[in-house]
Amino acid sequence: MLPESGDSSQVHPVIDAVPSPPRDPVWNYTDLLLLMGFIAASAALIVLASGVLVALRPDLRDDPTPLLLPVQLAFYALVYLGLHFTLSIRYGRAVFSALGWRRVRMNLGVVALGGAALAFVISLLASLLHTPQVPSPLDRFLKSPVNLALFSILAVTLAPLFEELLFRGFLQPLLSRTFGLFAGILITAALFGSLHAPEYSWAWQYVVAVSLAGAVFGWIRARTNSIIPSTLMHSSYNFVFVVALIATKHLKH
Repeated sequence: MLPESGDSSQVHPVIDAVPSPPRDPVWNYTDLLLLMGFIAASAALIVLASGVLVALRPDLRDDPTPLLLPVQLAFYALVYLGLHFTLSIRYGRAVFSALGWRRVRMNLGVVALGGAALAFVISLLASLLHTPQVPSPLDRFLKSPVNLALFSILAVTLAPLFEELLFRGFLQPLLSRTFGLFAGILITAALFGSLHAPEYSWAWQYVVAVSLAGAVFGWIRARTNSIIPSTLMHSSYNFVFVVALIATKHLKH
């Protein structure tokens, strides 16, 4: 039966609520601040622990090399702990999948070759910028083959993995959502280059070169919607520089 015209109480138009699409990425700038605070506190804790070890082991004052690898590994572990708290505990998301660790149909061999080619292009650019010669992070490991091998493995495995998780996985999507894809890639790349400045005595040429490499990593991450290609490209990029540095040092000797 149709309701009588005077009885409006029975007329209830049905409006299907359209659910709003989930926010992508799910995290926000509060999470970014919390993560940065956790990383800063972790770095301070590691420095404090290292100072205690140096005080207990005076021989480490003259040669702190044995501390460098454990310190790096401890830092990566704490970074992962911060990401786990932000993504798994706060949002119920698995860290790797939330940050873009997903399969792609792209030929990963070509990606690896692209990373190696990028290393040569960045090296050429650095020479054009008259980049000064500064001590390399690898220099202190050249005296010990074991330490050199361990650090080289770290430079082409865990270092690119965690840098991609943090920069292209966590930071770039957030900045891209706010400022647009192009600006998000460039801002992330600039921050990535600035992070490496202390390793190269704050020479601006290195910051520019590393930032440009970061922009390429960011582009491949955006193009594929995955950090697997950017991580692989980053790894092969580092590999070329590690091999070149070792070869150069051996030729000098």
